[in-house]
Amino acid sequence: GFLTMFLIGGINGAFSAAVPVDFALHDTYWVVAHLHYVLFGGSVFGVMAGVYYWFPKMTGRMLNETLGKIHFVLMFIGFNVTFFPMHILGLEGMPRRIAMYASSSGWGGLNLLA
Repeated sequence: GFLTMFLIGGINGAFSAAVPVDFALHDTYWVVAHLHYVLFGGSVFGVMAGVYYWFPKMTGRMLNETLGKIHFVLMFIGFNVTFFPMHILGLEGMPRRIAMYASSSGWGGLNLLA
């Protein structure tokens, strides 16, 4: 989980490092998606891995492996369903820090999903 989220965020960062791409995607939801994948995706998945590793060592009680796998899969799917649409919105030019968008822009569905 951590490696996947950090890899996706790193690939985004490589795209954003190119000046023409950065000029086009600056202040769009692409930047927001990059932030969420690198900072939040990497840290939350890393913290949860630490909890599943250290909890049995600190308490002496084992966690249910099946529930742990279900938790990981649901968290992985939920994270990507929430934040991946922001990449698409950023590529379509949806600016960030705007309270109201024109309904004709077609961003409503993906914005609602994100």
